[in-house]
Amino acid sequence: MNVQIKFGEAGNYDYNMLLDQFGITKINSIKTSSIPLVQFWKDTEKRLTEVEANLNLQLNHPVLCFEYPTVPAQGKGGSSMTDLMILSEEPKIAIEAKYTEYKEMPEETVGQWLQEGNSIENKEKVLQGWWNMIAPFRAGTSTPAAMGYQFLHRTASACQNTKQAVVIYQLFYDNETLPFLAAYKKLLAGYVAMVSPNENLKFYTWEIETKLLVPDDIKEQKPFEIMKQTPVYEFGKSTFRQI
Repeated sequence: MNVQIKFGEAGNYDYNMLLDQFGITKINSIKTSSIPLVQFWKDTEKRLTEVEANLNLQLNHPVLCFEYPTVPAQGKGGSSMTDLMILSEEPKIAIEAKYTEYKEMPEETVGQWLQEGNSIENKEKVLQGWWNMIAPFRAGTSTPAAMGYQFLHRTASACQNTKQAVVIYQLFYDNETLPFLAAYKKLLAGYVAMVSPNENLKFYTWEIETKLLVPDDIKEQKPFEIMKQTPVYEFGKSTFRQI
């Protein structure tokens, strides 16, 4: 399989070059989701084959874009950074990785985001721009205030400039985070129901059992550098489900 790897919209990278790019990004913990995500996708062809099998499709000349930016269609604001975007002829596949994040406080909702700070008029334009990107893929006519704001613009990023879109939440879990997994999946299902997607937009969870193989303080030792020599994580059971 002929696969290109990019960081953002730049590239072509090999795996070590990709690790160098991630090495200069800020991480808060060894369990920051970008670390297992990048290691999981090291065996690129195997992972793409798993995606093809689970989605029942063939990806032609896939391009893997880590930290893929999508600029708001309206208003002023920063780009939405998708953890991994898989670009092919069709569909466009957005992958959002989560690990310890889903056991922390719930993500900010659309309503909360609108109420914070100033520039309400600009925020309403940004929000409408994201929602308009999803418009061809949905039955609803307005943005529910209870929807996760990050969920909204990640979904919009998948829907931009394509006729078919897929959003996959790649959920890494261990003994510490497993008790919080069911509640987070229920939250995602609620967001999907708010979108009310048609047949051209599909949502999935990809649950991956995860075991840390190095000391917790590896954060101080630059984990992406360590990953050039040895795995930081071991992956076990893998479950792929449509939401």
